[in-house]
Amino acid sequence: RGALLDASGHRLAYDVPAFMLDVKTGDFSDLPQLADQLSPILGVPSTKILPVLQSGSKWVQWPTPILEPAKEQIQALMNQATSQQTSHSQDVTFTATEQRFYPYGNFAANTLGYVNQQGVGEAGLEAQYNQVMAGKNGQLSFVRDGKGFPLQRTLKVISPAQPGEDVQLTIDQTVQGFVENAMNKLVKDYNPEHAAIIVMNPNTGAILGMASRPTFNPNQYWAGSSEALSNNYAVNSAFEPGSTFKVMVLAAALATHAITLQDTFESGSLAVAGRMIHDWNWIGWGKITFEKALEYSSNVGFATAALKLGWPSLLHYMQAFGYLDKTGIDLPAEASSIVFPPSSQGPVQLATSGFGQGIAVTPLQQMAAVAAIANGGKLMKPYLAQAFLNATTGKVVRTVQPTVVNPQVVPPDVVQQVNHAMVLDVSAGIDAAGYLKGYDVAGKTGTAQAVDPATGQYYNNRYIVSFIGYAPGWNPQIEVFVTVYWPKTKPNNQWGSTVATPTARDILQECLQYYHIAPKGVVSSTPSTATTPTVATKYVQTPNLIGKTVAQADALLKGQNLTPVSVGGAGIVGSQWPAAGVEVPVGSTLYFYAPLPVGKDVVMPNLRGASMREAGDILASVGLTMVPSGNGFVVRQSVPAGQSVAPGSRVDVTFAVPLSAANLPAGVSGPSTTSSSQSGAG
Repeated sequence: RGALLDASGHRLAYDVPAFMLDVKTGDFSDLPQLADQLSPILGVPSTKILPVLQSGSKWVQWPTPILEPAKEQIQALMNQATSQQTSHSQDVTFTATEQRFYPYGNFAANTLGYVNQQGVGEAGLEAQYNQVMAGKNGQLSFVRDGKGFPLQRTLKVISPAQPGEDVQLTIDQTVQGFVENAMNKLVKDYNPEHAAIIVMNPNTGAILGMASRPTFNPNQYWAGSSEALSNNYAVNSAFEPGSTFKVMVLAAALATHAITLQDTFESGSLAVAGRMIHDWNWIGWGKITFEKALEYSSNVGFATAALKLGWPSLLHYMQAFGYLDKTGIDLPAEASSIVFPPSSQGPVQLATSGFGQGIAVTPLQQMAAVAAIANGGKLMKPYLAQAFLNATTGKVVRTVQPTVVNPQVVPPDVVQQVNHAMVLDVSAGIDAAGYLKGYDVAGKTGTAQAVDPATGQYYNNRYIVSFIGYAPGWNPQIEVFVTVYWPKTKPNNQWGSTVATPTARDILQECLQYYHIAPKGVVSSTPSTATTPTVATKYVQTPNLIGKTVAQADALLKGQNLTPVSVGGAGIVGSQWPAAGVEVPVGSTLYFYAPLPVGKDVVMPNLRGASMREAGDILASVGLTMVPSGNGFVVRQSVPAGQSVAPGSRVDVTFAVPLSAANLPAGVSGPSTTSSSQSGAG
């Protein structure tokens, strides 16, 4: 049987010489004793060996091949003679065969698969390329003796056996190591029901690493669970994507001119056909742009975008991005997506589909769709086999080239806008846990309630959390997807941003270092193409706004390509942040405080919904000091908004990622309900 090789030619699965063991049980007077003696050699409890020994009247065959060391130990055992009995050396035979060997145990096991006792590939790549690797049996003729054994001198080869081909994979053994280590930590920390991680080159579709849990050791596949043996959750599962689906919806809405990034909408809640859709923080962030909608992971924003799109356009772009078809990856049993049928394609279903609720997609579909943003617009087919080799000579028989499924899913300018919005989401939005300085990481988290298959209703305490992203933003080379089903966390901590994102960030960082991709300063403040490196970031010096009117401050800042934000009053600027004379990137936000009339005390601004960085900058601009606790967005401040407070005062500010559906509904709820399914929060 041909071998499975990694991208560098290292063997991940190959055959080794082995032997079939036959025992003439009729010559043994004490089979329980024999089972006890064989147990440490075979590595199997004697209670499982004895039934095999007792299954025949004369000769029985051990069901699995044994390797040379075990053969030698059994021969030594049989050669031992005691005063009560003679040697049993003639009571065992060893027939040469081969045994599949996986040198790294459960390393990529769900992807590689295993080979059964009959030498047939089961699951994974072993099944996918079974005929290619199995080769062809030869034919022998021989004469048997009285006991049915071949007489060696009569053996004649009629046709020789033909070895199978080796299959060289796109899997990089080092990247797969990063993935396995990250997965092991995920399982240790969160004990999920199951999980999957995929690493891919977004420009070609080549899978660099793939892991699934639960897993098994293919060297002893019979000890693995049926779930592990039959499932690769990176390939065989479909689930609600939550907010990761917003990337495609944003691209579709921009491509059809249904919205622009700078169009605004009122966040918080939205009534659709008698139902209410809520943002994850219930109150929203006031009137915001659709660019901010991605940063804040606003369900209302993407429900609005979907309603503007309409079902025909949404389905058209789902098709364009590959969500309505299997990717065609070279692995068995790939799952299909699930979309509302035509009879159920109403306005509510359209709105919820906009933020990834009520539909189901696969991890591979997600990878292919987001890769189309990373690579400039091409939908690529994910693949694992890149070459087939003659096992004897090592020469390449044929190669597999990257496959373009759709050459341009959306126009290049839309790709640039979405890429830029995804970079901002990680650098300044809800997915900041994925930030890597100097790499313009682009990404999106997803958090969706899991569905109980028995009832069709959402579980109250089970979530599917995920993160998908790529780097570097100016020329993406690495794409990562992490999905975790039902992580066991502290209350109100079961979110993509807290569970999946740190894992994806760590894998991205390791891959970027491994491939020697250097950082490029700070995150770019202007959109860049997906294939052209950005020029060096431009900086400007912050002007002095003290003593100026709000109108004068606005004009001065805009003239220097800075974003002005007044945090209170319409009088004379009394303080600003950052201070005058500081070098900041073009496009940065500058906060200033212009009280009317100027007094000794300052008016406490409203921080609700602000990120930690925004809250700190706002308080600094009015001369107050933040004492933060938690992570995420502001949910509580010790000094109420609008209250006067002395300059220099310390303000306790509490941050939190999206709370549970029971506390802060996000998704669809009936007119009289106060809780709903949670989906779309980061």
